[in-house]
Amino acid sequence: QVSKTLKFEQEGETVVLDVRGLIYHGDFHFTSRIIGTDGMVWYHDGMTTGSSCENEGDFDKFFSRKLSRCKGKKLILVVYARI
Repeated sequence: QVSKTLKFEQEGETVVLDVRGLIYHGDFHFTSRIIGTDGMVWYHDGMTTGSSCENEGDFDKFFSRKLSRCKGKKLILVVYARI
């Protein structure tokens, strides 16, 4: 299950990290989803999209289960960042 945010305490302050990227693997190939600061999800597969990304919609509408797979590939890495 993918957590859309991570929260922890650091020096008395609550730190919140948001998902900013997801890396998938399958068939000896990597693909990714990139989440923009506006909450839009962008799909990238260098073999099919080249240097472009495809808009997949609003991140708020993605369920954790939907995030665990992408076009037949399994999620292997989640990237979080502080905004």
